[in-house]
Amino acid sequence: MYESAFGFSGPPFQLNPDPAFYFNSRGHGRALAYLQYGVAQGEGFIVITGEIGAGKTTLVRMLLDGLDRQKVLPAQIVSTQLESGELLQSIITAFGIPSQNNTSKAHLIATLEAFLTALAAQGRHALLVVDEAQNLGPRAVEELRMLSNFQLGNHSLLQSFLVGQPELRRLLESPSMEQLRQRVTASCHLGPLSLEETQAYIEHRLRRVGWTQHPAFGAGAFESLYQWSGGVPRRLNRLANRVLLAAFLDGADNISADLIERTAGELRAEIGEGGLEVPAPVMATVEAAPPAPVPAPPVLAPVVAPEPAPTPAPAPVVVAPPVAAPVVSEPVAAPEPVLTFIDSPSQTVPALVAVEAPVADEADDTPVEAAEVALPTEVAIELDAQSQAALMAPRLRSVSDAAVKAARVHAAGRLAQRDSRDKVFCLADSTSAALKFAALAQAMAEQGRSPRMMLVSLGPLPRVWPWSGMGRVLPAMEVGLDLEWSEADLNASIAKITEGFGHFAEEYKPLAVLSLGSSDAMVACCLAAQQRGLPLICLEAGDRMASASEGLNATLIEQMSSLLCVASAPSPLQSLARQGMRPERIACVPDQLNTDAVAAVWPEVMTPDRAFLRNGLPMYLGPTWSVNGVTGTPYVLAACSLMGLPVDRVQVVVRALSQIRCDGKVIWLVDAPTQAMLVELLDADAALAERIFVVRSDGQRRGDARARMDAAQVLCREVSSLPEQISLLHGAHGAVLDVGQALADVASVLDVPFVSVDSAQGQVLRRNGHGAVLDQRPLDGDALNAVLADARTAAVDRPVLAQPAVASGAAAGIAEHLLAWIDARQQAAMVA
Repeated sequence: MYESAFGFSGPPFQLNPDPAFYFNSRGHGRALAYLQYGVAQGEGFIVITGEIGAGKTTLVRMLLDGLDRQKVLPAQIVSTQLESGELLQSIITAFGIPSQNNTSKAHLIATLEAFLTALAAQGRHALLVVDEAQNLGPRAVEELRMLSNFQLGNHSLLQSFLVGQPELRRLLESPSMEQLRQRVTASCHLGPLSLEETQAYIEHRLRRVGWTQHPAFGAGAFESLYQWSGGVPRRLNRLANRVLLAAFLDGADNISADLIERTAGELRAEIGEGGLEVPAPVMATVEAAPPAPVPAPPVLAPVVAPEPAPTPAPAPVVVAPPVAAPVVSEPVAAPEPVLTFIDSPSQTVPALVAVEAPVADEADDTPVEAAEVALPTEVAIELDAQSQAALMAPRLRSVSDAAVKAARVHAAGRLAQRDSRDKVFCLADSTSAALKFAALAQAMAEQGRSPRMMLVSLGPLPRVWPWSGMGRVLPAMEVGLDLEWSEADLNASIAKITEGFGHFAEEYKPLAVLSLGSSDAMVACCLAAQQRGLPLICLEAGDRMASASEGLNATLIEQMSSLLCVASAPSPLQSLARQGMRPERIACVPDQLNTDAVAAVWPEVMTPDRAFLRNGLPMYLGPTWSVNGVTGTPYVLAACSLMGLPVDRVQVVVRALSQIRCDGKVIWLVDAPTQAMLVELLDADAALAERIFVVRSDGQRRGDARARMDAAQVLCREVSSLPEQISLLHGAHGAVLDVGQALADVASVLDVPFVSVDSAQGQVLRRNGHGAVLDQRPLDGDALNAVLADARTAAVDRPVLAQPAVASGAAAGIAEHLLAWIDARQQAAMVA
């Protein structure tokens, strides 16, 4: 009505979102930039929240209009009050997939996966936008998370935007959403416009329709518009539209503050909205408040903080801080690091495990625990080492058990789940075996018809698969089955292992069982598989680098196996020939899997100085620490876990590592249980605390903490990202690594001199140039330094920061043999 009178080409303040009127405010501009970054990643979830009318839909439509449809196929769902089954059908419809006669969930999932796989074969990936996502139920959100598991090779097939009101963020912060939170690659919250942006927003929309200062805005008009709308774009549109209509009806050429106030009052009376008016003091606060800085985080899950302008409408009682306070979100990503959430109050562990928060020394012991060991202050009693260990044992055991329980919950959450027809068990008793299986899973996926590779952990899952963010790097095992055997009490664990494996085998009915390792627990599982008629396939057969007892175990496993994958080298082939193995049971591959495993992870590896900075460690460590090539301080890397060790063995390992001699420092990579036990030990031993410092925060530290860090010989830090662990190992002058540690394989590939330590047995292993064990020595500082010195002498000509060899093709070779073996088994079954 008023458009022609004022010479406009169209209505400037429509309520429906229109990308043509997109206004690039500070908040919207930052959000759009982060969302474009997220789309470029092509995986995971992007979360957009904001109050009603904040411009979320306009922002999404602006982003979608700018997408290259040759690379991205978007689809949008608006109605979200759906159950999980209805949501799946809606997604299929949104992507334009023809309607299905068979509406069973399994058929719908298979249809969607086939469509997404075909799309990926064209070099495109699918983007699903779920609007009003705060209405989703927990089951529907879990369904979306499950769909994000669709992969082709190492590439995700489906990316999702979750767009909604602040209730969405509270839904995602619930304990049950831990696995989804780890997959959030970008998150932003849209706040209201500031006073200056309100004026710019009004003028921007008017100019889009040909406004030529007619009508004009009088003094205080924009302030009044901001006061009555609170800077919320949709409220601004509604109020400005009515103000222009009122000016036309009144024949006014100037829009005054009085006209705006009168119109706003009428509008409020009509629609019954009493939350429009913003007290004047809030406006003054907006004028004075500087904009909140937006940091450039080093991780792959950027977060857009809310605008500094306050929310004008009073928040309901139930609304938590996400609108008024900056949103803090760190994924699994990244590194990417993510926030740690405890699933329930019963799982809450002491502050010792909350590694990002400093723990006050005087708050470590509860009154009950203090009472158990309290001694009269007037009596001085000296305890021998055995008595001290006896007093410390209950506390360390309690702390370790709590930390292992918490770590197991989070480790299980890092492993994806996706149903498939064919299933293969992968038995792993170490991080080395788990990493090799992950590299094999990637090679199998690249063949295009991979079975479901299921990781069966023969040790505590946090110890066998301790890394976060591996879904981006390698197609991690899809299901983690934890048999939870105790290394310290294997005899009591045999029955538990056999029973647990039997339950898993009965439930999943695997085609085959892959073994990689020769521990006692591995033998027990292989025997259980043989008793149930499951075919065994032994990887890296003929390898005799382990101790004599494990060599006997390896021989027994090889004798039980239907197929032996062996590296094409004289030594392993001769070992199998001496056992009388028939050639038809042997499949030769180019090499062992360690080179392929390192090559698969290597693209994510960074320079050592960057890894130090990301983890709050001194940047002056390493070969160089500046672009000018300034020589850094040398360091030795240690990766030894105390998880599951008795107290006397814990003390042996800690004292041996504290006595390592090097020109710089020792960086000890620890897991959460190890860190918890270290804190207890250091609190009880002041002399040891002078040599060892636990780094529990990557933020700013107090002066006394920095001084203790500089004075300590050993710096302990939990680093959950495998690429960052490798980055730190890459610049080390030497390493001390647990037997079975994946970093030992990496050190072999990178020619980093290292010493193997069997923490459970309290031994240092001396190896020859080929990795075979020559002898074993009791673990102490002298033995550790002697063997490390020998290893460093043998590697005196090693280049600093040597680059790894390219993949050997072992994983691809094993994958071909496995698929051929599976095909032969299935054909034989069909004939029978």
